[in-house]
Amino acid sequence: MTAGIARRLASVAVLVALLAAGPVSARQDSPAALRAEAFEAAQWAIASDAADALARVSARFAQGDDALGRLAEEREALIERRDRLERELERLYAADDAAALPERTRTRAAWETAVERLQAVDADIEARFPAYSELTSPRALSVAETQALLGPDEALLLVLVNPEATYVWGLSRERVEWARADNLGDAAMTAAVNRLRASLTSAGTVRGGPEVDPLLFAGPQATPFDRATAHRLYTELVQPVEAAFAGKSTLISVVTGALTSLPLSVLTTAAPTGPDAAPGALAATPWLIDRYALATLPSVSSLEALRCHLVADPALRSPGCPARRVEAVRRAEAGGARLHLAAFGAPLLTGRPTDAARGSPGADEIIGEGRLADVGKLRALPALPGSKLELETLKTRYPDALVRIGSEATEHAVRAVDADALSRARFVVFSTHGLMAGSAAAEPGLVMTPPDQATEADDGYLSASEAAQLRLDAEFVVLSACNTAASDGRPGGEGLSGLARAFFYAGARSVMVSHWEVSDAATTTLITSTFADLDDSRAGDPGVRARALQAGIRAVRAERRWAHPAYWAAFTLVGEPG
Repeated sequence: MTAGIARRLASVAVLVALLAAGPVSARQDSPAALRAEAFEAAQWAIASDAADALARVSARFAQGDDALGRLAEEREALIERRDRLERELERLYAADDAAALPERTRTRAAWETAVERLQAVDADIEARFPAYSELTSPRALSVAETQALLGPDEALLLVLVNPEATYVWGLSRERVEWARADNLGDAAMTAAVNRLRASLTSAGTVRGGPEVDPLLFAGPQATPFDRATAHRLYTELVQPVEAAFAGKSTLISVVTGALTSLPLSVLTTAAPTGPDAAPGALAATPWLIDRYALATLPSVSSLEALRCHLVADPALRSPGCPARRVEAVRRAEAGGARLHLAAFGAPLLTGRPTDAARGSPGADEIIGEGRLADVGKLRALPALPGSKLELETLKTRYPDALVRIGSEATEHAVRAVDADALSRARFVVFSTHGLMAGSAAAEPGLVMTPPDQATEADDGYLSASEAAQLRLDAEFVVLSACNTAASDGRPGGEGLSGLARAFFYAGARSVMVSHWEVSDAATTTLITSTFADLDDSRAGDPGVRARALQAGIRAVRAERRWAHPAYWAAFTLVGEPG
């Protein structure tokens, strides 16, 4: 068992002991002190890959040193190599084949070399950049520290799903609330999320097999959305602590377990009336997204990373930030003027665009021999006319933007030709198919226009590890594709990993990702409306991006045919809401 896993399990044990403590009279601690201590223990229990990615990039940014950047990148590559070799060793030892002994010996030697070099790099970083190690191992924030980092119009919801129950905290600058949902342990939570996702994701064999979402097409809905379950989650997770959110319009959430695969926008704030399958009843339903502009974070400590370390101008740091542990060095600005938008998508594909949705088979199915994608299989994916319209609309809105459509939307353009423009872009958009992680080595990624022949430089598939190597200074990255939120899309899996984690590591402050296969037409409306609201928002609005997504969702819901949340709720804003 790794030290990280052991620490998380120990933290959960401490949390349960604190919250299950006896009467206050038998203890010296007050209820407020116990809940504050449990709030910190919960944070250790929910550390995630995406939070680690934010911590690492914020540390590199805060240090502002090219030498550190090179060491940090080498460290990431070594960690990836070590982990890959460990998986290969496990496979070779499990085979127990004498013929595999030479390969096993070579692989173990390579693993030992990687581990030795990683230890040397860690020692070098510790000696030359002591603050980096401190920043990349973020501590849990106290209740007071969290409150200081929240804006006057913001609140935070922390949800920890445990086997026996779910624990919930609600915080604003002025107030703290806590609740325990005894009837929503891990098993019950997973069952509830599965019921809701059954009507949101590719859940059946209707019209084309399990990879096709029947809800995205015309005709009767295959599975009505279970509003009673959605309301139950609201009453047990949000309502008990909602007094802390009074007067706030932006709600930031940190969730765990199965909830990482369910956008909180689909929770209903009133008991359902009318049939679940009736478009009129759905249109009249009050949703959580109506009450709050929503954003999510991979951890509470991400507030500090985003608002204290990933800020170039000291004047823009949150007033609640701790004093800098070392004097920050301003990061060198990318050459050239700031670019409003860089966008890529609508790749040249030959599949029929009829009833197109931005979702495709898993990455395993398009990876050819070795690590490269099969360009023939990529090219055969359905064309996306909605992506083309979406990008053309953005180009009209931002005439000076860099927009690559069709034959220009290549992996080579993203990684080489337009790399400088990407580093200067305020907003970045990828509008294409997204592929989920495969069961083996295949990574999640984004489909670009396939080349004639796959090469290491361009195989038509921008994988998560390749995206992580981009150098961004983007306020907002939009992954207008399917299944870009999680590594495997399964409830209870590692949330907000895969592509979201990669773009955080590349330097994004916030990433808009999707939780299931999305409608091409509805997504075009959502993205263009989101950017329209961004342009109309007043300068300095602390929740501008969360409110822009809220407006985009509202525009989709205005179409009666898109009243079902499968059309409007897939996208989540991860990171800084404004």
